[in-house]
Amino acid sequence: MKTELNITLIARGCAITGDMVVDHGISFFGLLDGGIISTQGLLHVGEGGLVKGSAQGEHVRIDGRVDGDVHARGSLEINGQVSGDIFYSGTIRLGPRASLNGTLKRVARMLTIEADSTLDEGPIGGPRLDDVKGQERAESNVTELSRAKA
Repeated sequence: MKTELNITLIARGCAITGDMVVDHGISFFGLLDGGIISTQGLLHVGEGGLVKGSAQGEHVRIDGRVDGDVHARGSLEINGQVSGDIFYSGTIRLGPRASLNGTLKRVARMLTIEADSTLDEGPIGGPRLDDVKGQERAESNVTELSRAKA
């Protein structure tokens, strides 16, 4: 049985205005003035990539910059800059070049993203995270991180 790997590549120099929702992996190296959701696979904001909105995915890797909240249902790796809150339910890895300005919250898996997300319901489909504060799992780690951008 052959497995196909579906990945969309957005190259440097591309500028997109509006929200993007894909049902497969995406590597983004351009400028996105809006949010991005990948319901399956890897969501990669590459070095030089800039997302001015939320970034949500199953597995998320930030090597560029996100000016908005980041939601990761599986794994999260940050080697770039994030200016916004981070919500994760799997593993998280901060690289030596990680720059964070926001809060880190471990949340229940069902609160991170849904395939049928709509813009009217909030960035993750279903209730907004700010409406369900206090409903995180008991073992949640909440850490305030404030680093000045270099």
